[in-house]
Amino acid sequence: MKQLRKAIRVCALILAVMVLLPMVYGTYSLLRYGTRWRTSEYNVYFTSMKSSVIPGNIYDRSGVLLAASDPETGKRIYAGDEGLRRSLAHVVGDSRGTVKNAVESFMAEYLYGANMTFLERLKQSSKGALRGDNVTLTVDSGLSAYIDSIFPENKNGAVVVMNYKTGELYAQSSFPNFDPASSRGVSVSQALNRATRWLSAPGSTFKIVTLASALQNLADIESRAFNCTGGLSFGEHQRTVTDYGGTAHGSLNLRRAFTQSCNSTFAALAAELGDKDLRRTAANFGIGDDFTFRDLVVENSAFATSASALLGADLAWTGAGQHQLALTPLHMCMIAAAVANDGVMMEPRLLLQAVSPTGAQRAAFEPIPYRTALTPALAQTIKSYMREVVTAGTGTRAAIRGLTICGKTGTAEIDTQEKDNAWFVGFIDSDELPIALCVVVQNAGTGGSVAAPLARQIFQYVSGK
Repeated sequence: MKQLRKAIRVCALILAVMVLLPMVYGTYSLLRYGTRWRTSEYNVYFTSMKSSVIPGNIYDRSGVLLAASDPETGKRIYAGDEGLRRSLAHVVGDSRGTVKNAVESFMAEYLYGANMTFLERLKQSSKGALRGDNVTLTVDSGLSAYIDSIFPENKNGAVVVMNYKTGELYAQSSFPNFDPASSRGVSVSQALNRATRWLSAPGSTFKIVTLASALQNLADIESRAFNCTGGLSFGEHQRTVTDYGGTAHGSLNLRRAFTQSCNSTFAALAAELGDKDLRRTAANFGIGDDFTFRDLVVENSAFATSASALLGADLAWTGAGQHQLALTPLHMCMIAAAVANDGVMMEPRLLLQAVSPTGAQRAAFEPIPYRTALTPALAQTIKSYMREVVTAGTGTRAAIRGLTICGKTGTAEIDTQEKDNAWFVGFIDSDELPIALCVVVQNAGTGGSVAAPLARQIFQYVSGK
């Protein structure tokens, strides 16, 4: 009898676990992925709701109207200026859902009133129509339009501008863009949000990560001397990591190797660090994370597409910012922002507030720390290196008199392209202007000659210099 009772208790326990596990996982999934589930095209309830609700308006941070609904036809209408519409097409989206996970779809729970109470629905129904919440974004429409006006014509790429203390996204520009008010077809290239979904090796901007790993793991690394002859061979087959244009930097220390963006030195550092230490530092910066941000969808970055440890020239090229690295411009902006913010990486935010038709606040902005990438002391050291890149290194074309600009250039070689991808990440070291950015222009040339001058113009715009 005792054995029978024991068997019954075991069976009951197993049954309880089988019932509770799906409930616990369901609750966890709803909390973590709730926005993605609610706005999914497979959510039949939400899809039917959208057909019976007039979506709310979308505004920029200064109250500029970006999207609204025609009161008579219900048709979605966008900002009157075409340049403004195009500059924010990948942020706002359009009624056709051309851009995956833009505000028009990803914030649909607010725009279509999914959070309305029963009484709110009853009151609105008595007046003839249900209206969703109005949404105000963190983006600056003036800055976005300005970026659109200065970005090289007929070039693909992206620009991300964010507040490194709060995570507010001031601009999230992707090129080529399109006019959301036009009925003309949009190409796959135009629909792709390159700021958040395009993955690529970021070139020498990744040396920020390699530098951090070297400073953390290699004793007396700042006092060592290196010798660059323009290239360095690795592995059994003696594959060579070359410096840009075959430049031989000669004798140099770690700081000068960073400011002059010496591939040979950073390849040697990666080889000495080994896969484990370099990969661990990359993970500290969020590389390899499953990004589930509240306000936007960002493609996950990868240290390497293969799960096996990197060796020889593969590891060396990774330390210099090439090989199988895959990062988005937004993530590279977050990495630079973490250095600026004493090592704390903030979650990128796009929602400033959501307000009901009656004026009740449905949601409000709050800064959310995402992870600690560096100690404050290490962040200050790397910041000083990035400052020297702009004052005396490859990033001098980003310098602005009267502002403390810190940055890192990158020139990523892509086999299928005639020219390299030009990268620049950096920030203004200022409590009053805590601005970080990432600029990438594809198939355009070097980061120092193409991306850095664009960064300078953007810094000038936001600072009024």
